[in-house]
Amino acid sequence: MPPAKTRVLVVDDDPLVRSLVDDLLSNAGYSVKTVTSAFQARGALAKWAPDLVILDRGLPDVEGTEFIKEIRGEKSSAPLPVLFLTARDTAAEKTEGLMAGGDDYLAKPFDSGELLARVQALLRRTKPAEAAPTLLKARGIVLDLDKHEAVVAGKPVHLPPKEFELLSVFVEKPGRVLSRRFLLERVWGVGMDLSMNTKTVDVAVGRLRSALGKVGERIVAVQSYGYRLDVED
Repeated sequence: MPPAKTRVLVVDDDPLVRSLVDDLLSNAGYSVKTVTSAFQARGALAKWAPDLVILDRGLPDVEGTEFIKEIRGEKSSAPLPVLFLTARDTAAEKTEGLMAGGDDYLAKPFDSGELLARVQALLRRTKPAEAAPTLLKARGIVLDLDKHEAVVAGKPVHLPPKEFELLSVFVEKPGRVLSRRFLLERVWGVGMDLSMNTKTVDVAVGRLRSALGKVGERIVAVQSYGYRLDVED
């Protein structure tokens, strides 16, 4: 389910279509605003700041392909994904809508599942992915993944690449028991001969514990399975 802040503006003068789309998207977890004209849509774009627009072509005050040019002409609304939802369904009309600036085009009558899928796909393509964290922290350990630096109990600690990667996995999943196989695949790569290399993990963990000093005691062996980073008092 999308976060409540994901806002969809529906611009259509047909009350049945507005009601159907509103119910469909609201039940799917979106925040929805419906308007009947380009005039009302201008106000909603300025004040409500939607994440996506569903736009009919046959509006009472302007043709949808003309209105989308307005949307693309404003700096604040230019990046918005716009899905045309319209009864104008010929290949030429679809091409016209996409060439005018539409990101997708769906003809009425429409399938509810397809509309939802298209909305989700547009949002995935246009919303920036969340950046992966560059700092990892857990009980006295701070790792800067960009700078490849480790600070343990307030003091910088130099770690060789494999030990740094190994520690980053523990800090990323504090308190979880991680199998030797999982650690091998994450740090050394998939496809190794696991039966011959499980001791590789034990040796590397031993070196890591030594490098971390007192904090290294928090990396606890789980018999016959693997290790965990203990974050409990």
